[in-house]
Amino acid sequence: MQTKIVIIAIWMVTAFNFQSFAQSLNVVGMDHIGVNVPNIDEALVFFEVLGFKKVSELDLIELDDNWKQRYKIRRDATIERIVTLRASNGSKIELFQYKSAESNEEMPFGDDLAWYHIAFYTDDIDKSVATLKSKGITFLDDPILNSSGETWAYFKAPWGLQLELISYPNEKGNPKEESLTLKKQTKMSKIEIEALAKKHLDIWTEKNAKKRNKYIKEVYTEGVEIVDPFFVINGHSKLNDFIEGLQKKHPGFDFSLAQPIESHNNIARLFWQFGTTSKPDEITGQDIFVIENGKIKSLYIFIDGLKN
Repeated sequence: MQTKIVIIAIWMVTAFNFQSFAQSLNVVGMDHIGVNVPNIDEALVFFEVLGFKKVSELDLIELDDNWKQRYKIRRDATIERIVTLRASNGSKIELFQYKSAESNEEMPFGDDLAWYHIAFYTDDIDKSVATLKSKGITFLDDPILNSSGETWAYFKAPWGLQLELISYPNEKGNPKEESLTLKKQTKMSKIEIEALAKKHLDIWTEKNAKKRNKYIKEVYTEGVEIVDPFFVINGHSKLNDFIEGLQKKHPGFDFSLAQPIESHNNIARLFWQFGTTSKPDEITGQDIFVIENGKIKSLYIFIDGLKN
C-alpha cells in the first residue's frame, strides 16, 4: 500500500511539472512535418495532387561528422534537397532528399516504433478517394465509417509512405478543436466583410487592452498572421501587445477610414489613415485581409510613402 502511495505521489508531481513546463513553452500548435523521400521531384507531383504547393527550398548544407552522430545520420549521407510545401489551410510538410549508399529504403512495419502516418482532412472523402484512384494511387481499404461519424481511408504514396484521408461532421463536440480550420469555406457577403473590416479598425483604435483582447479573439483567427513592412507577427497575444506599443508611441492618434472598403471572395482592402483630430492623415496606408470562416486569417499592411 505504501509503495502504491509513493508511485501515485510521484505521478502527481511529474504531471504537475509537465503541465507547468508546457505552459511556459507556450506551444500553440504544429508548424510542419518532416518526411524523407527518395525523389523530391516525384514527391512534389504527388503532393500537388493532394493540394499542396511548393513555398520554399533551402540552400544545401554540408553535414559534418559531429552533426551526423548527434542526429543519427549515416556517415556517407549527404543532403541533396530540402523543400517545404503548404496546403490551403496553412499545414506544411518539409521534404528531405538524402543520398547514401547505406540508407534503408524499406518502409517500417506498422508495429515498429519508427512507423508513422500523415492524415489529410477532406470535405468530401468519396470524391477525394475517387480522384486519387483515377491518378493511380493505391488505397489499402475502402472508406471506413465509425459510430461518431468520422470516415477515413488509408492509401500509399508511390514510395510506400502510408497516408490517410479523413472527414467528419462539422461539429465534433470538442471545444479544443474549434480553432482548426477544417470546415468548408463560406463566402461572406460584401456587407459582412465591411462590418468585419470596420471591427478590425476599431480594435486598432481601442485603448483598453482587456477589451481589445476580447475583440481580437472575435475578429481574428487564433493563428492570425500580420505582415508589415517592418515586422511579421502571429497570434492574438502578440497582436495585442503590438497595438499597445503603437498607441504608446503615437499618443492621441486614431485610425479611421480614408476610402470605402473594397472586397470580393473573402478578401478585402481597407484604405486607412492614422493621426490626430487636427491632422487625421498623418500616416496613410492600406490593409489587405484574407478571411476564413468569418474571421481575419491574414493581414498584409502597406504604408504609403515608404522608400525601398
